[in-house]
Amino acid sequence: MEFISVERERGLAILTVQRPERRNALHGPLWTELAEVAQALTADPPRVVILTGAGGHFSAGMDLKPDNPLIARLMPAIMGQDEPALLALILELKAVVAALAAIPCPVIAAIDGACAGGGLEVALACDLRVASSDAFFSLPEARLGMMPDVGGTVRLIRTIGSARALDLALSGGRIDARTALGYGLVNRLAEQGDALTAAKAFAEELLTASPSATREVLALCRAAAPTLEAETAAGVRVLKSGEVAEGVAAFLERRLPRWIS
Repeated sequence: MEFISVERERGLAILTVQRPERRNALHGPLWTELAEVAQALTADPPRVVILTGAGGHFSAGMDLKPDNPLIARLMPAIMGQDEPALLALILELKAVVAALAAIPCPVIAAIDGACAGGGLEVALACDLRVASSDAFFSLPEARLGMMPDVGGTVRLIRTIGSARALDLALSGGRIDARTALGYGLVNRLAEQGDALTAAKAFAEELLTASPSATREVLALCRAAAPTLEAETAAGVRVLKSGEVAEGVAAFLERRLPRWIS
């Protein structure tokens, strides 16, 4: 991998986007690598994934410079009103984000600096978000004659509600980390430049949950319309896993649980 580094340690995989010279702007090869990493982690999942960016930024969004192969495809399609080509490009990028969102374990976005445009759409595909005090969030696409069409509009509405989503998507303005926390866009705040450290601490908390409980709760929370019946069935599966014995023993012995998987 040239643009995404992968570090695995006890139950945890840390993915770092590596284009600091362009504030980790997303271009064709980076999208390809993100898809490959997501597929590999789906085939061999850790307990928790953290996605972050190098050089003090999460991602400034789509790289609009002409050396981005995606822009080389996009502009002729726009000029030629080539609807099939435009549709194919959007669906291709949507599939990458969907692959990230489908990794079968909690995915935490650790956000420093810029989290804009396509970068915010990627962060929204993560289950949880930790932001440092210097982070900022924006969707500038409408100012460029585009819109957030890689899942960002829909996921933003689900996360912060339609009124706030409409404000961000049409104004193109920025919100800071504390405002994002108030909106529910961010789960936790960290000190400046310290999002990854805080995300690792968050991951350690998640690792105390039983593997079966993690899988079932994650599936319910990811579902578009979870039901009480689905919750009941999930609860039965968790109890049948037998992990409750270790959980209760750890509680009574005042220690952390030692999960097998």
